[in-house]
Amino acid sequence: MNSGGRSMYTSSFIQNEIINTFGHLIQSQIVRNVRKSNFYSVLADETTDISQIEQFSLCVRYVEDQSYKIREDFLTFVPIYDVIGAGLANTVLKTMSILGLDLKKMRGQGYDGAATIRGQFRRVQASIKEKLPLALYTHCFSHSLNLYLSDASNIPSIRNCMGVIKEVCRFFHMSAKRTEINDIWLLS
Repeated sequence: MNSGGRSMYTSSFIQNEIINTFGHLIQSQIVRNVRKSNFYSVLADETTDISQIEQFSLCVRYVEDQSYKIREDFLTFVPIYDVIGAGLANTVLKTMSILGLDLKKMRGQGYDGAATIRGQFRRVQASIKEKLPLALYTHCFSHSLNLYLSDASNIPSIRNCMGVIKEVCRFFHMSAKRTEINDIWLLS
């Protein structure tokens, strides 16, 4: 408002502010959608970012209110300082509460199956289940699939097949006409 119409909005500060604002708006909408649902599950995975900060990526899975479609949406990254199971569980529960989600509606929890996560005593799933008995633990099948594909890629015939598929995809995407033909073929 003070720039007189000459603003470019290209500074990193302004761009980060715009990105953060959009992120908060999207997160707020996701939380509103989850609140409308009768129940939800939390999905979490531990990772370390480029600045060597350990963090949880938290996703939520729920049934959409009007369309009855199952949705799975990313919520946030949460820095973690206590990597013991109970500390991780408290981080998950505290974050869900801060976001405004009703913990009593949590019916599931999914993790990648690492030792800290899946253990029975003082681990994340056991700690959460102790506080929320209806939040059942399920091993993350996407993570299992990723591990299977990683192992399978060591088999030469599968690795070669994946390479051929990649080259065919690249061939079609290099030309607008071939992409159009591919799209028509997929629709029929």
